[in-house]
Amino acid sequence: MATTPLIKTPQADGGTFYTFSSSAKDLSRTLNNDDLKLVFSKFVLLNLPDFDRLDPINFGNFQNYMQFDTIDGAIENDGLKGDPNVNFTESFQNYALNLEELIISDVGYDNTTNLTVTERVFFKWLKECGAIRFREATTLEKSGTVTTPRFCEEDEALAGTRQYRRVVKYIGGIDIVNNVDKAGEAYTELYINVPTEVGGTPTILFDAVSDANYQPSLTIQGTSEYILGRNSATIHPQGLDVYAYYDYDTQLQGFGPAGYTDPTADWMGLGPDITSAITEAYFTEPTTFTSALNANIRKYKNDYTGVTNYNGSAYVRSQLDGISVDFTAANYQQIAGDSTISTIPQFNGSDLAASFEFNAVLVYYDMVDMSNSANTTTNLYGILLLDNVTPTTDGGYIQRYPKYKPNPTTGQNGNSYGFKINLRFDASPGSAGIDTIINDYNTFSMGLFSDASAQLQASAQIFQRQQLEIADIEVRLGAVENTINSVSTSAFLQAQITNLQTQVDNASLAFASSTTLLDLIAKNSDEIQALANGTVSTTLQYNTAVVRQGTGITINTNTPNQIQVSNNVQAYNLMVPLDNGAVQITAANPLNLNVVAPQVFTDLGTYTNMLRLDTINQAAGSLDIYIDDTDIQWRTGQTMRLTFNNVPLMGSQDIRLYTDAPSRLNTGAYGKLAATITNVDISTLPIIDLICTEQGVLTFVYDIVK
Repeated sequence: MATTPLIKTPQADGGTFYTFSSSAKDLSRTLNNDDLKLVFSKFVLLNLPDFDRLDPINFGNFQNYMQFDTIDGAIENDGLKGDPNVNFTESFQNYALNLEELIISDVGYDNTTNLTVTERVFFKWLKECGAIRFREATTLEKSGTVTTPRFCEEDEALAGTRQYRRVVKYIGGIDIVNNVDKAGEAYTELYINVPTEVGGTPTILFDAVSDANYQPSLTIQGTSEYILGRNSATIHPQGLDVYAYYDYDTQLQGFGPAGYTDPTADWMGLGPDITSAITEAYFTEPTTFTSALNANIRKYKNDYTGVTNYNGSAYVRSQLDGISVDFTAANYQQIAGDSTISTIPQFNGSDLAASFEFNAVLVYYDMVDMSNSANTTTNLYGILLLDNVTPTTDGGYIQRYPKYKPNPTTGQNGNSYGFKINLRFDASPGSAGIDTIINDYNTFSMGLFSDASAQLQASAQIFQRQQLEIADIEVRLGAVENTINSVSTSAFLQAQITNLQTQVDNASLAFASSTTLLDLIAKNSDEIQALANGTVSTTLQYNTAVVRQGTGITINTNTPNQIQVSNNVQAYNLMVPLDNGAVQITAANPLNLNVVAPQVFTDLGTYTNMLRLDTINQAAGSLDIYIDDTDIQWRTGQTMRLTFNNVPLMGSQDIRLYTDAPSRLNTGAYGKLAATITNVDISTLPIIDLICTEQGVLTFVYDIVK
């Protein structure tokens, strides 16, 4: 006979992994069917809500808490216990695991399907606890090629009159599965890696799945007050209750349908005649799975006879059912509409992704049909809790772990997580089951593996670059060989040879006569002798054309045989200030500081610069001065002096100087903040010197002269 598994409370040290019964059945199917293969494929990160309660009178802020006393079976079992770890374990065991076991053990269950009910049961448990709610996906979220409805969680709202915190945060893929056989023990190792560069999945779609095993208007009838296969003689290893947590347990005594004082609580549609009500049963949604509406439900103490530790409860219940995560990337409009993104991992690393927190991991596997890929399905295997429940005065919570995405603007570093789950299938007589070990050193070992993978990828990229460089060298070498082979016919070389031949011919004509050279020697000898005798001027003449002026230097060669060198650099190069409308700022047209963002634009000149400003009114925002260094680049030691013709009424505002107009540093136009002169450093008539200390990287300091 099938039995609901008994589970222990979350352990205090390390994680705790709970496996669903359907996965064990699927594993058995793969052992005697060569066409089926079980492959661990995906994981989902959850942020399970706090264990708290809404106000049973007015609901308070409508936040989605995990409230275990919203389910009839839990109330009939005398409400909540003092230990939140016990409340969580009993609810998960006696509701989710028991419901799954009842469905898959029913004689009408279709065992040939590859799609299990596990995931739908798990999310049904969350919604019955008031932990998760949904809305219909918009056209910006769901691809237009999807013809069936898709859903998202309610928009996150951390404050206000109606608050909500998203539960499903991240979709990832299991890339590494390893089989280990050591010391007579065989393990399957699952490596779950959350890389540094990613944030939370920006949009997560859900589908409402209906089939023969899980569809609207189902009644899953229990066998007794106890979970399946258990009775009054069953002793839980930790002394936990084994009473089933049914949607509707016993006939109630209220005035509304099915005995509820609040008629909305009869969501299963049992009707007003409580004498015919179906008890000790679970129910799926009575009409449709695709309603994203919510119902505000109150349950009253007077409806439940014999219950002492219960004073009423209130929760917001979602009407969506058959809930399953949509893992198909093409169904996401934000992926389909972006040519740079094609997969969900790429989606996680896009600008839309942000940092998040999580405290649990859902592990999925694919049932691969080797003969027909269309029959391949993705099923929920189990859930990993990263910690046990920390008690609080209001209930408790599972410790959350932050996942930071790198921020290039602020310089915030990202972080990564690695988890290793060892699965051992134990077939010992009388103790068949699945043992799960969580490696306490998983983060360190996975980090080493990730670093090694990154180094291998970097090496591959180096080899690729070397291959491209070699190909380029081959092309250039071919061009050189072609040039050498064509030298004899080159027009350029032919022209050079012709020019040299002409010069040789001219020289030959000049010295065609045998007396020409002798006459030239005799003339030079006479001039040298006359110079020695002092009969000719000894003035030397120079070619002044080889002397040229440069920046800051002028050359005057108007007087023959004389060069006059002058320095035309003045103490200051006066800069022309312009407002944001390109109108020059003058005493007649002063800069109005009483605007949200007063701005001044000016061009950098050579050497030392001075910017003098005329201003009026009290500053309403920081004064931003933009220095255009497109034509004249900053040099080390170059100074710009900032002064004012009148008193700048800066008040509490600052003066900010920006440069790098052509974005040489790749931070955008004027992306370099050279200096910020705070208002405390600004005197009545300030004199401020901005000095470049390192050109190229544009490092600056400033001095307050006055």
